[in-house]
This record gives sequence, structure tokens and C-alpha cells, in this order.
Amino acid sequence: MISRMTAKRILKRTAGVASTWLHPFVGRPDRPSVCILAYHRVSDIGFVDPRLDNWNVTPAMFEKQIASLARFAEIIPVPEIPSRLGIAPAAKPSKPLVSLTFDDGFANFVTEALPVLRRYRAPATFSVVTKYVGSQEPMPFDRWSRQNRHRVPSSAWRAATWNEIEQCVGSGLVTISSHSHEHRIGSECTAEELRAEAESSRELLRSRLGRDLPLYYAYPYGSSRPALVPAEYVVAVKRAGYQLALSTDLGLAEAHSDPFFLPRVEAFGFDSAAVLRAKADGVLGPYIVPDWFRSAQRGA
Repeated sequence: MISRMTAKRILKRTAGVASTWLHPFVGRPDRPSVCILAYHRVSDIGFVDPRLDNWNVTPAMFEKQIASLARFAEIIPVPEIPSRLGIAPAAKPSKPLVSLTFDDGFANFVTEALPVLRRYRAPATFSVVTKYVGSQEPMPFDRWSRQNRHRVPSSAWRAATWNEIEQCVGSGLVTISSHSHEHRIGSECTAEELRAEAESSRELLRSRLGRDLPLYYAYPYGSSRPALVPAEYVVAVKRAGYQLALSTDLGLAEAHSDPFFLPRVEAFGFDSAAVLRAKADGVLGPYIVPDWFRSAQRGA
């Protein structure tokens, strides 16, 4: 019997094939929309753990994906999303709009992803878990890294340092975002703990990167199904002064989307250029089934 993780991988690959078949027959939405792609790890790993998701794209595949998106779409920074969604339908962009986001704060964003982003002048948002910035151990929420740290170089799991985050800011391409302070599951926290997750991260980011730093938030385990982000979490993020927040719900961001719960689309390590073009144009129906395999366990 195949494992749950193997079944998830098969479903995701099948969904990608189906999306490319459907793409010629499914037009881009007439209303303005943005495909917010969600990445995590960019590393050469060399093996597949049958039990745990590595949330990884190899550097070579990542470059192919960004090169394709740079030709096919207009890559915009997350802070521009609200204004770009406000354009009139008659002025819909000639290319699909895509934003690139990277969760968890891995150092390999700096060493592997940022050089590619520089080559293609592609802006991105880097969301860090502030308590673990600079940690020399795998981050506690990252089960894959804790299980496999001895099989890979530390670059596959190490958290970025504050100096590396400052390097990202200095590139002019990277927006720094909060991915909470401790990466806790929102539905398991009290209202006070949720407030601390949002506010502690805010204070650390501003103390290290400047008090005028614009604030954006990416919820850990940011799904409304299962309901892992309670209403109290959204309220806490708003009250902490963040300007918008990203979920992990599947979909394109549109004018009617809640700016404090914007949907995203995961970029997989096996996504071809054709699959990413379909995702950018909103051909997401085939991903509904694998999306139901979502779990509150990172890597499960």
C-alpha cells in the first residue's frame, strides 16, 4: 500500500498534467487577478523521503521556472497587489500577474534563489520566523529537516541570519515579511498567544530592519480548510499594523479577496514551465483534490 505522501505526490503531478491539457480551453479571468506562488526550500537534496514532504524546488528547476515566468507573466511585488487588483477590467494586463513568495526563512533563499531573482529582475517576498532567525539547528516546526539533517548539507535546512536578511533588503528586489514569531498552529493558540505571534515578530523585524519597515504577514499553516487560522488570528494581525496577509488557501487573488487572507498557489519542485503558465492563468481546478490532503503537520 502506498503512503499518504506518495499519494499526494502522484495527485499533484496528475493535477499538473491535467492543468496543461485544460489550459488552451480555459481563458484567464476577465477581472484582474494575481497568482501568488508559494515556495519554501530551494536546495539540491538528491533523495525523496517517502514519509515527509520536503517542500523543495532544486536550484536548476527554480531557474527554469523563473525564466519561464519572466517571459510569460509580469512578476510584481506583493506590496503592489492591492493597487493592481483595483484596475478596471477594460485595462486588464496583457500578461498574467504573478507574485513570488517564500515561507519559513531558509538561508537557501539567499544563496540559491536570490541570485536567480537578480538575473531575471524578479521581485519576491521572503517571510521569516523571527524567533529562529540565525538558528544553527533545524527549526522545530520543520519535521523534514529534523529527520533528514544528517543526509544533507546544512544549507538545505539552516535559517537565514539577520545579516543575510539585510542583504536581501539591500538587493532592492526582496520584501521582508513576517511568518510569525514561533510558527505555531493558529487554531491551537489562545487569543493572547496569537497577539504575541503577530506583535513579537513585528517588533523584531522593525528593531532589526528599521521602524519604517512596511509590514506583511504570511500565516503558518494558513488554511481555512482545515480551519487553522481562527478569526482571532486575523484580528491580531490587523491590530499589529500589518498591511496585508497571505493564507495557503488555493486560488488567485482578486479584487474581492480579503486583503488579510489572500489565497496562494504552491509551486512544486516538479512543475514544468507549462504547468506554471497554467497556474498563472488560473487553471487550478485539477488541484482541488490534492488540496484536500492538506495537513496541520509540516511535511505530512
